[in-house]
Amino acid sequence: MFTALVALVAAGALGPIQPDSLILGFPAHARIADDSAHQRLVITLGPVNLPAHAEHHMVDQLGVQAVVLPRGGWMQGYGVDIVDSAGRVLPRVLIHHVELIELGRRALLTGEVQRMASVGKETREVQLPGFIGYPVRRGEAIGVNPMLDNPTDTSYPAAYVRLRIPYTPESAEDRPVEVYSIETDVTGAVGASSDFDIPAGRSSLSHDFSVPVSGALLAVGGHLHDLGTRLVLVNLTTGDTVYDGRAGRDSLGHVTQVPVRQLWRTGGYQIAAGQRFRVTAFYDNPGGRVVSAGGMGTLGGAFKPDDLQAWPAFDPRNPDTAKDLAYLHSLGGMMGMDMQ
Repeated sequence: MFTALVALVAAGALGPIQPDSLILGFPAHARIADDSAHQRLVITLGPVNLPAHAEHHMVDQLGVQAVVLPRGGWMQGYGVDIVDSAGRVLPRVLIHHVELIELGRRALLTGEVQRMASVGKETREVQLPGFIGYPVRRGEAIGVNPMLDNPTDTSYPAAYVRLRIPYTPESAEDRPVEVYSIETDVTGAVGASSDFDIPAGRSSLSHDFSVPVSGALLAVGGHLHDLGTRLVLVNLTTGDTVYDGRAGRDSLGHVTQVPVRQLWRTGGYQIAAGQRFRVTAFYDNPGGRVVSAGGMGTLGGAFKPDDLQAWPAFDPRNPDTAKDLAYLHSLGGMMGMDMQ
């Protein structure tokens, strides 16, 4: 969902993060600090070298890195910046995606490891209302999976990922309503990349899934790559269109926003266990040729289960879980070593 980091930023410099131990098999090179004065955690990873005009597969990525939470409570949102060694914010287009992973929990919709939050360059800062929060425990291990690219004309030899997580402390008198993330994508891939090819012209790709427990969907949003136009979620059981997110874009045609629907404002969207859904990503490729691995359509939401005990248990021996863990371990290159 810090004191040392705050001091370093105040001093005007972030040095290279040195190798440390492993946490659940993932390198623990990231810094985490508790900025209790502002009730936020700040996680910093890097540096990574981002040459000009480098697509994500051309960058020596940091890989999944793990941190141990210094306090418990409830995550109230998240924001991601890319910064230089002096803490100056770099262009947001450097973000391909950043995932926050709860390493000891299974995802609701698949056997994958739970993704707590996913951020793309078009994702605006997320701030949940004070009465909603994602519960976390002191000492819990979470992972951060950043993937960066650089479509600009400027090289950035030492870029850092800075993840900001506002929280409500566990000592708070008013406990927020506890929600958990649910996520799926239009490929239905488990333990693999969710990129797909975009054919020429207009196209769509869909994935059907069921929700195994009952509860309320309190917010829903998504992620599309450039050339993406819409992301739609339909309840196949009832016929409801739950979400129809139309991409906003800039003058160059780059996707700059995929909206979030705040369902908590109307009491949430009620889901019965076993209901079937379809998520569809729509693309429009005017270039006349296939764009290899150019598409993505990821849907994420805040879900309040009626009975948390009914949530599928985490089991690393589950084939899908084992496949996803292997995939997460395979990501990245220098993994936080100094690349200057």
